[in-house]
Amino acid sequence: MLLYNKIKHLVGWGGIALLGAGCGDAPATPVASDNLLAMDSDMVGYETKTILTTNGVKSGVIDADTAYFFDDSTFVYMRGVNMVIHTDQGDVRATVTADQGRYDQYSQQMHAQGNVVLIMPAEDRRVESEELYYNPVDQKIWSESSATYWHDGEVTRGTCFRSDVEFRDLQVCNIRGSTDIGG
Repeated sequence: MLLYNKIKHLVGWGGIALLGAGCGDAPATPVASDNLLAMDSDMVGYETKTILTTNGVKSGVIDADTAYFFDDSTFVYMRGVNMVIHTDQGDVRATVTADQGRYDQYSQQMHAQGNVVLIMPAEDRRVESEELYYNPVDQKIWSESSATYWHDGEVTRGTCFRSDVEFRDLQVCNIRGSTDIGG
């Protein structure tokens, strides 16, 4: 009996010591960046997906790393934007990547900003600009900022560009030069 009480006593204190060892400093709780903490949005979504429709048909998808929603606005502000524009048959017509964007939930217009790259894979064309506007209702895509356009081994630079979403009527404004880069 004496041996049992000694073992019970040692195990009891050992258990308390083990519990105490696990109660050290709690791990630091991750804190959002200052920019995120300063954002006065009503809701923040991470890894969001927005489906665009035109007359009930899916016309595009916008993926964003982060999206900021406001109760008093139809605008959603996004970071890390990847947008796919579809044909009526659902094929990929174009892709757009950008650092950030502003999407209007009412009109479905998108304004992509920062390191914008528009790729039209079927035609092997590419446009780079600091901004890009997309209006699925009017079927237009354009930039009011300087743009660089690659196609058929040539690079064309201008002050802006405009196009229909089928890219049949793509125009580079005020061309500042065209360079043959080989095909």
